[in-house]
Amino acid sequence: MANFGLMILFIFFSLGIIYGAHYFIYFSLVKFFAIESGNLKISLAVAFFVLPIFFVISSILIRYFHNVFANSLYFLSSLWLGIATTLFFLLVSAWLIYGLARLVHLPINLQFIGILVLVLTLVFSVYGVWSAYHPRIKEIKVAIKNLPIEWQGKKVIQISDVHLGHVLSKSFFEKLIAQINAQNPEAVFVTGDLFDGMGDGFEYVAEEIDKISAPSGVFFVTGNHETYFGLDNVYKFLNSSKIKIFHNDLVNLNGLQIIGINYPDRFQTIDLKKTIREVAGFDSAKPSILLFHTPFDIPSVKESGISLELCGHTHGGQIFPGGILTNLIYHGYDRGLHMEGDFSQYTSVGAGVWGPTMRTFAQPEIVVIDLERK
Repeated sequence: MANFGLMILFIFFSLGIIYGAHYFIYFSLVKFFAIESGNLKISLAVAFFVLPIFFVISSILIRYFHNVFANSLYFLSSLWLGIATTLFFLLVSAWLIYGLARLVHLPINLQFIGILVLVLTLVFSVYGVWSAYHPRIKEIKVAIKNLPIEWQGKKVIQISDVHLGHVLSKSFFEKLIAQINAQNPEAVFVTGDLFDGMGDGFEYVAEEIDKISAPSGVFFVTGNHETYFGLDNVYKFLNSSKIKIFHNDLVNLNGLQIIGINYPDRFQTIDLKKTIREVAGFDSAKPSILLFHTPFDIPSVKESGISLELCGHTHGGQIFPGGILTNLIYHGYDRGLHMEGDFSQYTSVGAGVWGPTMRTFAQPEIVVIDLERK
């Protein structure tokens, strides 16, 4: 009951922020463009009131109806939230510029600033949508202490946060698999949120996974969206494929320990250090790669003797200024490679999107890791 109450409180808090931001956009546009027409003001006010409601309605519909109307409404309404976020922060910047200009007595044209804000919003939004559908290849080199000779010079790939569902579906996944195979990886690691958490008809996922060419295998740990989707659904769609699903265990591949820790179920927590140490057969003195969805409690992972940890979850912020927030929340481990002595950690910004189909801050990526002996 307490968890339900917190959820309701969170929903109302989120709606408060969303409507507060929309009011700010409405107020700013009226001021910048000197809108005096009562009818136009009412039309704008109604539009900014209705648009967030469409997102709420579409989020409900998409869970029960899988058709063109529901999919399109969800895509457009969630896209608007991304556009509105960009517009909001550009307007904040515009007001700051206007305030500074007034402070130093510089003449400034509010309508010109307003037009510039709208043009920049359009440019960023178009780029963001394009970026969402074009994951890049991100190559990094990681040196692992006592890496077995069989793994020296080999490539492994990490993909995370693909979020397959109503927006990113089979065609997107097919292209992603083709990009992976073009890199000739020895192994592929999927660090959670392969599924978006809603939808059906995911039989194609197993078919595409089986097209991955990786001699040492494909490995998977769950993310938070797998818990929303339901683990039974996840396993139903993946069990028929060749993918290895971890259950807080490990696989020893020619002397390299691959450990997979699943994301805790909803309303549960995890003692990461304790969980790692309880993995049967884990030897902290031997080289290892840990797959875990979130860059959580990094010091404990380091103390556990892990050589390399691969995470995702953060999306690198996805839309500005999200990256600033994720950097604060995850203490700088929200994206990129971090090397600390014999321990390395990489957080992928993900290959897909959640919510708005936009990437204005961190272009999606397929991470190609060149393994070296340290």
